[in-house]
Amino acid sequence: MLAAVLPFVLNPTAAVSATPDSSVSTDTALPQARPANPVAQVGPGTPRGDSRRITLQVGGLERAYFLLPALGLDPGEEAALLVVLHQDVSSGREIAVDLGLDTLRRHGVTLAYPNGFGGSWNSGACCGIAAEQQVDDVGFVNAVIEDVDRHTPVDESRRALLGYSGGGMLAYRLLCQPHPQLLAAVEINGSLEAHCANGLELPDLLSIHGEKDGSVGLTASRFVNHLGMAPRSVTSTLTNVTGQAGCGERRESTQGDVDVWSWAGCRGGGSVEAHIVPGAGHGWADVGGAQRALTWLLPRLTRS
Repeated sequence: MLAAVLPFVLNPTAAVSATPDSSVSTDTALPQARPANPVAQVGPGTPRGDSRRITLQVGGLERAYFLLPALGLDPGEEAALLVVLHQDVSSGREIAVDLGLDTLRRHGVTLAYPNGFGGSWNSGACCGIAAEQQVDDVGFVNAVIEDVDRHTPVDESRRALLGYSGGGMLAYRLLCQPHPQLLAAVEINGSLEAHCANGLELPDLLSIHGEKDGSVGLTASRFVNHLGMAPRSVTSTLTNVTGQAGCGERRESTQGDVDVWSWAGCRGGGSVEAHIVPGAGHGWADVGGAQRALTWLLPRLTRS
C-alpha cells in the first residue's frame, strides 16, 4: 500500500450498512441529518440492499463503480451526488468503508466510488498502468456522473466531485476539460498533472493539503520514487488553475491554526479555497479529510 509514501492511517469508521448506525457520531456543527425511512432506505429503482456494483463500457474497457444511494428520501425525491476518486493502489469499495464520508448519505447525498484501472488513474503525467496505457479516465468519470441517475434519482444541479491524492490529480484533469455540470469539487493532497487551457470555468473548489506532505510539496516539487516523477507543488497547481479560470487575487487568512488561501470571482461563478494544515503529511486522516470535506460540502449539497 505504499505506506511510506502514502500514509493511510484512517480514523476507525463503521462498515457501510443499510441501516444508519446510531453509534457513528456526527459533529454538532454539521446540519442535522434527515431521519432514514426504516422500510425503504434506498432510492427508488435501486434493488433492496445497501449498495450496487455498476459496470460501464468506456474506451473499449469494462469499468465499474460502487454506488451507495442516499438514505431516507421520499419516493421520487432527488438526491445530491458526490463522486469520490480514490488514491493510488486502492478501490472504490475500499474507500467507501475507510474515508468516513458515509454520513453524507443520511443528509440526502448519494455516493459513487469509481474504480481506477489497476488501482491507478490516468491524470496526464501520472500514474501507473492507467497512465502508461492512456486509459480514458476523464471519459469514465464523466460517464459515472451521468450514469448514476439511471439507478437512483439525482438532482443534476447538486453534483460534486472529490479526489484524494492520485484521485485529486484526476479531479484537476477532469475540471480542466469539458465535463458534466458540477456544483462543487474537493481535492485533497493532489496536484495538476495535465494541461489546463485558458478559459477554464470552475465550480466552487476546496483544496486541502498537509504543510509537510512528502509527496506533493507545498512550494516546491519533489521526486517521488514510486511514481517516477515529481508532482507539481501546491502553489504551482493553484496558481495555474486560478489563473486559467480568471480568479481574483489570492487572499490569506487563518481558521484556528490552519492557513486559508482564497480566490473569488472565478470564471463560471466559482471560488477557490485552500486549507494548509500545519504539521500534517499526505495521509487522509492527517489533514482531517473527512471532517473538512463534510463541513464544506454539506451546505452546498443539502437543501436547508
